[in-house]
Amino acid sequence: MIPYFSIPVKYLGPIPLDPWGTMVCIGFVVGLELARARGIKTGLDVRDVVDGIVAVIGMGFVVGHLVHVLAYHYEDIFLKEGITSLLKIWAGLSSFGGFLGAVVGALLFYGVVRRRPFWPHADAIIYGFPFGWVFGRTGCFLAHDHIGRLTDFPIAVQFPPHYFFQGDPGGARFDLGLLEALWTVVIAVLFFVWGRSPRAPGFFAAAWCLLYAPVRFGLDFLRNTDLEHADVRWNGLTPAQWGCLVMFGGGLLLLRRLRDKRVQPAVSP
Repeated sequence: MIPYFSIPVKYLGPIPLDPWGTMVCIGFVVGLELARARGIKTGLDVRDVVDGIVAVIGMGFVVGHLVHVLAYHYEDIFLKEGITSLLKIWAGLSSFGGFLGAVVGALLFYGVVRRRPFWPHADAIIYGFPFGWVFGRTGCFLAHDHIGRLTDFPIAVQFPPHYFFQGDPGGARFDLGLLEALWTVVIAVLFFVWGRSPRAPGFFAAAWCLLYAPVRFGLDFLRNTDLEHADVRWNGLTPAQWGCLVMFGGGLLLLRRLRDKRVQPAVSP
């Protein structure tokens, strides 16, 4: 078992350096640099790739928060803060809301703001995404943001007594941030290997959907149901699991599209 640990927040002047925020920032830089390198390798204008990433990330945060409130914490609107809860972008994010926002951001940027071929640019961004997501989910693990069911799994986290509520005996629980980070490492390695050969635009988007969605779907069954603020279920599934079904279907449609497309050779910088 992994002993429970807590990393204190440090301050750089007035700026708090918490574990989750720090890892997310590192992940953003890593993902951006790898996407930028992929764009150069495939002959894209690096400015279009980098500016597109900014649009994608920005829209991902906005929509990610909206989905966090509307799908998981809708009671905040009716019973607590009211409509202002939708405006606090920093106060909680949904990963699948972020994915949805990323798609919207890419469509708007490459279809309206700066018209460019969509799939080559989107695929360059998605290529870098798993490398950054590893750091983001590791941040979730360091902050213990996604606590699962009680278990005797060898890499579960052993929480101390009274951690969740007075009288709680503690115990080992799945840490879903850790499990997802480990699987994303596998995806990142596969992307690195596949990226060494020419790939048709859309290949990495399809690969992400088909590799990530089934595992995430299964991991959500390990979420806790016995603690306060347990994730809501819609007909027995979490909102993320419904998102997984949509994502996997999208991956299958992309895979079908790719079968009829010729592989475009990469252009060396």
